[in-house]
Amino acid sequence: MKHYLLVRIKTSKKTSLLLKLNRLNVDIKEVEYAKDYLKFKILASDLKKVKKYLMRFKVEILDETGIYKLKEELKKNNLIIVGIIFATIVFLILSNIIVKINIVHEDESLREIIGEALTEAGVTRLSFKKSYDEYEAIIESIKESYPDRIEWLEIDVEGMVLNIRVEERIINNYEPDYSTCHIVASKSGIVRSIRSEKGVSMVSINDYVTQGEILINGNISLNEIVKKSVCASGEVYAEVWYSVSASVPLTEEKRKDSGKMRYNFMVKNGSDEYVLLKSRVGEEKRVENVYLFSIFGFEFYLQKEYEVEVETINYTEEEALTKGIDLINEKLELKLDNFESIIEEKVLQNTTKDNNIYIDMFVAVTEQIGVKEYFDETRSDTSDEEYN
Repeated sequence: MKHYLLVRIKTSKKTSLLLKLNRLNVDIKEVEYAKDYLKFKILASDLKKVKKYLMRFKVEILDETGIYKLKEELKKNNLIIVGIIFATIVFLILSNIIVKINIVHEDESLREIIGEALTEAGVTRLSFKKSYDEYEAIIESIKESYPDRIEWLEIDVEGMVLNIRVEERIINNYEPDYSTCHIVASKSGIVRSIRSEKGVSMVSINDYVTQGEILINGNISLNEIVKKSVCASGEVYAEVWYSVSASVPLTEEKRKDSGKMRYNFMVKNGSDEYVLLKSRVGEEKRVENVYLFSIFGFEFYLQKEYEVEVETINYTEEEALTKGIDLINEKLELKLDNFESIIEEKVLQNTTKDNNIYIDMFVAVTEQIGVKEYFDETRSDTSDEEYN
């Protein structure tokens, strides 16, 4: 950027002076004529030449332009600027400190539990605020530690105050008031094992049963006459079949924080955002904005820029197929209890399209299919799921 000076030379022979400057190859801009002087801009590098060859003229420097003027202003007001920077740093530190923690709930014991859990997680009065992800991790940890007490938990940051809102879990152990029930099939399949605790077994191992069929009867009969009705209990495991589908990309990007973090400042005006400093963590990054203050419609944020490393993984079709099968198995196993298992699986079809592999599978599972169905002479049958 060129460094121009705004100068003023007192003279009555303005045209003659301009001609002399032109012969000296002086770059002149924005000439302004007055009664007794000329005012114009010249390059700072030409000032020495002008003073040397126009010694009888008094050259008066009025102002500088561009970044050089800004530098001069900074030099003149360095104490004020240092004070502003210091005040900003103090403000940023104070605005990121928690001065008060409100736990919103009427139960004192629950407030104490959450307060102790927050202290263990480092969330205390006069401690620094944490990021959104850190608060989410703390919430999940507290909920896992007290599953019987906490239904819902939220941490809300309002300036320098932390508001914790909690909803207590109410556990109702509802017991059906019916005294008679059957065990029926929730799904169709081939019976593989039966454990009857109460009632009469109506099926045998290797029998094919359909959904809704009675497996263990709650009516105990003699010579086709019901002598007694009980609530049947027991477990019936059957081989059940599923047709499942999945898709896996052949190319996958894995993103993770590199550990490098830099601060920046962001100004927001409506929907427009302006970053004040050049980013120092590259193009791939994760950004967190911490609100500072607003003035004249502009909102100011401290910006935390986390560098993100991106790793591109290319799978062969065989690797993607194996990954897809494992994914299907994981989802199925999450739905199975300790006594249930996958006994057979077969890939029916796999196709590759648009950089993805699509898988159709047949899966046979050993699964507990018996559910209670309550019955009463005074009302219609009600299944266990409908009752609950």
